Amino acid sequence: MEFYPSIITLHIIFAGMWLSSFVSHPFLKSTIIRNKNKNGEKKFIHLYLTFSSRLGMITSLGILITGIIMVSMNPGYGFFQMSANHWLATKQIIMVAILVILGAYIIPTSKKLRTVIGQDLDNNAPISEEGYKSLYKLFKLGTTIGILVLINFLLAITHIYFG
Repeated sequence: MEFYPSIITLHIIFAGMWLSSFVSHPFLKSTIIRNKNKNGEKKFIHLYLTFSSRLGMITSLGILITGIIMVSMNPGYGFFQMSANHWLATKQIIMVAILVILGAYIIPTSKKLRTVIGQDLDNNAPISEEGYKSLYKLFKLGTTIGILVLINFLLAITHIYFG
């Protein structure tokens, strides 16, 4: 139990990183939209994909691992126990939903978009309509993940007020 506060601190840091991704998402999205069909558009899309995938991997794994450790170490917590800690069970269900969205939709769509934009980011060839569909799908999914992360964050910081 002596390193429990360190685990909580790491959990909070990962949550803050994930929230920062949610905050930066609209800026990256608007930059990409402003540069549609312009020189450098592919570079912005590549930046968006790299930023969101790397930060997403680090934060989701960090939250998942530290969350599992905290639940395992604290005798008052459990996995998916609505009767004991409804706020925690809700957070766990949301986290499972986030992981499903990441694995089933975001990762395959990102791979598809990376294939469309290709390796040569300086190439000025236009992006296909399918590429734009994948990009806009990623924008929607990223917003959905951000909202779910925000809900989880709010559950974490307000649960002491609602029992």
